[in-house]
Amino acid sequence: MGTFRRLICVAICFLSAGCASSQLNFNAADLACSLNSLQKRQIFFNLAQALNDPEFVPSQVTISIGTAQTANAVTPTISRPLGSPVATTARFTSAASPSAQFSSQITSALPALGIQVTDAWNQSWTMVPANSSNQIRRLRTLYQYATGTMPRADMTRDLDQAEAERQFLCEYPMQALAVSASPAGNVIYRLEGCQDNNSRSPRSRIVHADPTFTQGPNCVVCIDDLNAKLLLILTSIRI
Repeated sequence: MGTFRRLICVAICFLSAGCASSQLNFNAADLACSLNSLQKRQIFFNLAQALNDPEFVPSQVTISIGTAQTANAVTPTISRPLGSPVATTARFTSAASPSAQFSSQITSALPALGIQVTDAWNQSWTMVPANSSNQIRRLRTLYQYATGTMPRADMTRDLDQAEAERQFLCEYPMQALAVSASPAGNVIYRLEGCQDNNSRSPRSRIVHADPTFTQGPNCVVCIDDLNAKLLLILTSIRI
Protein backbone atom coordinates (compact mmCIF):
# COMPACT_ATOMS: atom_id res chain seq x y z
CA MET A 1 0.00 0.00 0.00
CA GLY A 2 2.83 2.41 0.85
CA THR A 3 4.56 1.76 -2.48
CA PHE A 4 1.29 2.34 -4.35
CA ARG A 5 0.76 5.68 -2.64
CA ARG A 6 4.27 6.80 -3.50
CA LEU A 7 3.75 5.88 -7.15
CA ILE A 8 0.53 7.91 -7.23
CA CYS A 9 2.32 10.96 -5.76
CA VAL A 10 5.18 10.70 -8.30
CA ALA A 11 2.73 10.41 -11.21
CA ILE A 12 0.78 13.46 -10.04
CA CYS A 13 3.98 15.49 -9.72
CA PHE A 14 5.08 14.63 -13.27
CA LEU A 15 1.61 15.42 -14.57
CA SER A 16 1.54 18.84 -12.88
CA ALA A 17 5.04 19.67 -14.17
CA GLY A 18 3.99 18.89 -17.75
CA CYS A 19 0.83 20.98 -17.43
CA ALA A 20 2.83 23.94 -16.06
CA SER A 21 5.25 23.81 -18.99
CA SER A 22 2.45 23.73 -21.57
CA GLN A 23 0.54 26.53 -19.82
CA LEU A 24 3.69 28.68 -19.63
CA ASN A 25 4.25 28.29 -23.38
CA PHE A 26 0.63 29.25 -24.06
CA ASN A 27 0.79 32.30 -21.76
CA ALA A 28 4.08 33.50 -23.28
CA ALA A 29 2.66 33.26 -26.80
CA ASP A 30 -0.55 35.00 -25.71
CA LEU A 31 1.44 37.85 -24.12
CA ALA A 32 3.61 38.27 -27.22
CA CYS A 33 0.54 38.43 -29.50
CA SER A 34 -0.92 41.28 -27.43
CA LEU A 35 2.01 43.60 -28.31
CA ASN A 36 0.64 44.33 -31.78
CA SER A 37 -2.76 45.23 -30.34
CA LEU A 38 -1.25 47.54 -27.71
CA GLN A 39 0.79 49.43 -30.29
CA LYS A 40 -2.12 49.87 -32.70
CA ARG A 41 -4.54 51.01 -30.00
CA GLN A 42 -2.31 53.82 -28.77
CA ILE A 43 -1.52 54.94 -32.34
CA PHE A 44 -5.21 55.04 -33.32
CA PHE A 45 -6.03 56.89 -30.08
CA ASN A 46 -3.43 59.56 -30.81
CA LEU A 47 -4.58 59.93 -34.42
CA ALA A 48 -8.13 60.56 -33.19
CA GLN A 49 -6.86 63.11 -30.67
CA ALA A 50 -4.89 64.93 -33.37
CA LEU A 51 -8.07 65.30 -35.43
CA ASN A 52 -10.15 66.62 -32.53
CA ASP A 53 -7.72 68.73 -30.49
CA PRO A 54 -4.94 70.83 -32.10
CA GLU A 55 -3.17 71.14 -28.76
CA PHE A 56 -3.41 67.52 -27.66
CA VAL A 57 -0.65 65.80 -25.70
CA PRO A 58 0.20 62.35 -27.15
CA SER A 59 -0.08 59.31 -24.90
CA GLN A 60 2.72 57.01 -26.03
CA VAL A 61 4.54 54.26 -24.16
CA THR A 62 7.50 52.07 -25.02
CA ILE A 63 7.04 48.45 -23.99
CA SER A 64 10.42 47.18 -22.85
CA ILE A 65 9.94 43.91 -20.94
CA GLY A 66 7.19 41.30 -20.85
CA THR A 67 6.95 38.46 -18.36
CA ALA A 68 4.73 35.40 -18.24
CA GLN A 69 4.72 33.25 -15.11
CA THR A 70 2.83 30.03 -14.48
CA ALA A 71 2.69 28.05 -11.23
CA ASN A 72 0.99 24.65 -10.90
CA ALA A 73 0.98 22.70 -7.65
CA VAL A 74 -0.79 19.47 -6.68
CA THR A 75 -0.55 18.37 -3.03
CA PRO A 76 -2.06 14.93 -2.34
CA THR A 77 -2.72 13.86 1.24
CA ILE A 78 -3.61 10.34 2.42
CA SER A 79 -4.66 9.54 5.99
CA ARG A 80 -5.43 6.18 7.63
CA PRO A 81 -6.25 5.16 11.21
CA LEU A 82 -3.62 3.21 13.09
CA GLY A 83 -5.99 0.25 13.58
CA SER A 84 -9.23 -1.11 12.23
CA PRO A 85 -12.37 0.99 12.61
CA VAL A 86 -13.68 0.73 16.19
CA ALA A 87 -17.35 1.09 17.11
CA THR A 88 -18.10 1.96 20.74
CA THR A 89 -21.64 1.39 22.03
CA ALA A 90 -22.96 2.75 25.34
CA ARG A 91 -26.31 1.61 26.81
CA PHE A 92 -28.16 3.25 29.71
CA THR A 93 -31.60 3.25 31.29
CA SER A 94 -33.87 5.98 32.53
CA ALA A 95 -35.09 6.20 36.13
CA ALA A 96 -38.57 7.02 34.91
CA SER A 97 -38.66 3.89 32.72
CA PRO A 98 -36.22 1.22 34.01
CA SER A 99 -37.20 -1.26 31.31
CA ALA A 100 -36.31 1.09 28.42
CA GLN A 101 -32.75 1.14 27.16
CA PHE A 102 -30.99 3.86 25.17
CA SER A 103 -27.77 3.35 23.20
CA SER A 104 -25.14 5.61 21.62
CA GLN A 105 -22.53 4.41 19.10
CA ILE A 106 -19.29 6.17 18.01
CA THR A 107 -17.24 4.89 15.06
CA SER A 108 -13.67 5.98 14.25
CA ALA A 109 -12.96 7.65 10.87
CA LEU A 110 -12.20 5.59 7.76
CA PRO A 111 -9.10 6.15 5.58
CA ALA A 112 -9.34 9.39 3.54
CA LEU A 113 -7.70 10.83 0.42
CA GLY A 114 -7.41 14.61 -0.19
CA ILE A 115 -5.91 16.60 -3.08
CA GLN A 116 -5.19 20.34 -3.11
CA VAL A 117 -4.64 21.94 -6.53
CA THR A 118 -3.16 25.40 -7.18
CA ASP A 119 -3.01 26.99 -10.65
CA ALA A 120 -1.71 30.59 -10.81
CA TRP A 121 -0.97 32.71 -13.93
CA ASN A 122 0.71 36.10 -14.08
CA GLN A 123 1.27 38.11 -17.27
CA SER A 124 2.69 41.63 -17.29
CA TRP A 125 4.29 44.30 -19.48
CA THR A 126 6.81 46.90 -18.33
CA MET A 127 5.92 50.20 -20.02
CA VAL A 128 7.96 53.41 -20.15
CA PRO A 129 5.87 56.49 -21.04
CA ALA A 130 7.22 59.24 -23.28
CA ASN A 131 7.43 62.16 -20.86
CA SER A 132 10.21 64.37 -22.27
CA SER A 133 8.92 67.66 -23.64
CA ASN A 134 10.86 67.23 -26.89
CA GLN A 135 9.67 63.63 -27.27
CA ILE A 136 6.05 64.72 -26.86
CA ARG A 137 6.48 67.61 -29.32
CA ARG A 138 8.02 65.29 -31.92
CA LEU A 139 5.20 62.77 -31.49
CA ARG A 140 2.55 65.47 -31.77
CA THR A 141 4.14 66.82 -34.95
CA LEU A 142 4.18 63.32 -36.48
CA TYR A 143 0.51 62.73 -35.68
CA GLN A 144 -0.48 66.18 -36.92
CA TYR A 145 1.39 65.61 -40.18
CA ALA A 146 -0.29 62.21 -40.67
CA THR A 147 -3.76 63.70 -40.11
CA GLY A 148 -3.22 66.95 -42.04
CA THR A 149 -3.71 69.13 -38.96
CA MET A 150 -0.35 70.95 -38.92
CA PRO A 151 -0.65 74.37 -37.18
CA ARG A 152 -0.94 77.31 -39.59
CA ALA A 153 -2.43 80.77 -39.76
CA ASP A 154 -5.48 79.72 -41.81
CA MET A 155 -6.75 76.40 -40.43
CA THR A 156 -9.64 76.38 -42.92
CA ARG A 157 -7.27 75.88 -45.89
CA ASP A 158 -5.67 72.50 -46.52
CA LEU A 159 -1.92 72.41 -47.12
CA ASP A 160 -0.52 70.78 -50.23
CA GLN A 161 2.24 68.18 -49.96
CA ALA A 162 5.14 70.64 -50.27
CA GLU A 163 3.63 73.06 -47.74
CA ALA A 164 2.90 70.23 -45.30
CA GLU A 165 6.47 68.90 -45.50
CA ARG A 166 7.93 72.38 -45.03
CA GLN A 167 5.67 73.02 -42.05
CA PHE A 168 6.58 69.62 -40.63
CA LEU A 169 10.28 70.52 -40.77
CA CYS A 170 9.53 73.83 -39.06
CA GLU A 171 7.57 72.21 -36.23
CA TYR A 172 9.63 69.04 -35.65
CA PRO A 173 12.07 69.70 -32.74
CA MET A 174 15.41 68.16 -33.67
CA GLN A 175 17.69 66.64 -31.06
CA ALA A 176 20.60 69.07 -30.70
CA LEU A 177 24.07 69.01 -29.23
CA ALA A 178 25.51 72.07 -27.51
CA VAL A 179 25.55 74.74 -30.21
CA SER A 180 28.93 74.67 -31.92
CA ALA A 181 30.28 75.98 -35.22
CA SER A 182 33.06 73.40 -35.41
CA PRO A 183 32.91 70.65 -38.08
CA ALA A 184 32.45 68.05 -35.34
CA GLY A 185 29.54 69.95 -33.78
CA ASN A 186 25.98 70.60 -34.88
CA VAL A 187 24.54 70.38 -38.34
CA ILE A 188 23.24 73.91 -38.96
CA TYR A 189 20.62 74.68 -41.60
CA ARG A 190 17.97 77.31 -42.27
CA LEU A 191 14.27 76.62 -42.88
CA GLU A 192 12.28 79.15 -44.90
CA GLY A 193 8.53 79.77 -44.93
CA CYS A 194 7.71 78.58 -41.41
CA GLN A 195 4.23 79.54 -40.20
CA ASP A 196 2.48 79.45 -36.86
CA ASN A 197 -0.91 80.30 -35.41
CA ASN A 198 0.17 83.74 -34.21
CA SER A 199 1.69 85.14 -37.40
CA ARG A 200 0.34 85.15 -40.95
CA SER A 201 3.67 86.07 -42.52
CA PRO A 202 6.18 83.24 -43.11
CA ARG A 203 9.46 83.42 -41.26
CA SER A 204 12.80 81.65 -41.31
CA ARG A 205 14.18 79.36 -38.63
CA ILE A 206 17.76 78.25 -37.86
CA VAL A 207 18.14 74.63 -36.70
CA HIS A 208 21.16 73.22 -34.85
CA ALA A 209 20.84 69.43 -35.13
CA ASP A 210 22.75 66.51 -33.71
CA PRO A 211 24.33 64.76 -36.74
CA THR A 212 23.46 61.30 -35.41
CA PHE A 213 19.82 62.36 -35.26
CA THR A 214 19.69 63.11 -38.99
CA GLN A 215 21.23 59.90 -40.35
CA GLY A 216 19.60 56.62 -41.38
CA PRO A 217 18.25 54.12 -41.20
CA ASN A 218 15.82 55.38 -38.52
CA CYS A 219 15.96 59.13 -38.99
CA VAL A 220 12.74 61.05 -39.51
CA VAL A 221 14.39 64.22 -40.84
CA CYS A 222 17.22 62.79 -42.95
CA ILE A 223 20.13 64.85 -44.29
CA ASP A 224 21.78 63.23 -47.28
CA ASP A 225 25.25 64.80 -47.12
CA LEU A 226 26.44 66.50 -43.93
CA ASN A 227 29.41 68.10 -45.75
CA ALA A 228 27.42 69.68 -48.58
CA LYS A 229 27.36 73.46 -48.78
CA LEU A 230 23.61 73.39 -49.43
CA LEU A 231 22.05 70.72 -47.23
CA LEU A 232 19.48 68.46 -48.86
CA ILE A 233 16.80 67.66 -46.32
CA LEU A 234 14.72 64.57 -46.95
CA THR A 235 11.65 63.80 -44.86
CA SER A 236 10.90 60.19 -44.08
CA ILE A 237 7.77 59.98 -41.95
CA ARG A 238 7.39 56.87 -39.82
CA ILE A 239 4.74 56.33 -37.17
